[in-house]
Amino acid sequence: MTASHKTPYYKNSAIFNTIGYIMVIAVNVMASLNILNGKSTAYISEKYGSLFTPAAITFSIWGLIYFTLLGFIIYQLWLAFSGKHQQELEQFMERLRGWWLVSCLANTCWLFSWHYELLPLSILIMLTLLVSLLAININFNIALQKVSWPEKLFIHLPFSLYLGWITIAAVANMAALWLYTGWNGLSISWTIFLILLCTIAATLLVIIRKNIVVGVVTLWGYSGIILKRQEAGGPAATPITIACIVAMVVIVITALIQLLKKR
Repeated sequence: MTASHKTPYYKNSAIFNTIGYIMVIAVNVMASLNILNGKSTAYISEKYGSLFTPAAITFSIWGLIYFTLLGFIIYQLWLAFSGKHQQELEQFMERLRGWWLVSCLANTCWLFSWHYELLPLSILIMLTLLVSLLAININFNIALQKVSWPEKLFIHLPFSLYLGWITIAAVANMAALWLYTGWNGLSISWTIFLILLCTIAATLLVIIRKNIVVGVVTLWGYSGIILKRQEAGGPAATPITIACIVAMVVIVITALIQLLKKR
């Protein structure tokens, strides 16, 4: 197919998208090496840890997210420089627009705000990241239509994982902000309210967007909360564990209904 006059622009966009990904990984490496303000991400999480904070092992999902996003980056570079997919490249870039770069900027800025304990700013940045991922999911009709396996593997999967985890992270960031402001009202009942809020968001994404992966990621997050509460013990362990289990059952039933409808 003959290249359009926009092809050079789309190729440049693919390069900038790649730079955005490299920037995210580089800043995350800096964070893991305690270069940002001499503190680790986990240290800040523990400092402002709430009853909603999941166990440390739960955050290993970031490795899967960044690995699948690497596939996304390679896929868009292949579309841009293979010379055989100009139409697919044009559709891809028109859908992606600038939202990927917004997400990269938000991801890196959040790490700086978190490590320097600027939690009011961090929640605003986290919400910006959430909006950018929602925009990408909507623009690509993720999970709503049948697509080729490369699109499913390199676009639908990574951004479903990403959206699901940032939904949970936004709620956890909100809980940390409350503790940061000195409010001691983050009791068992408020934690159960946050679980309810997160469950509503996940079930809506499963029902309206047909995104089962988001539901699975939410189950992973709740498993981490249960693990953390069981390790910590205390009076909060039982009610929060029960709340998480009930929420998980709701999400599983909702996902199964959607799978049956698809069949």
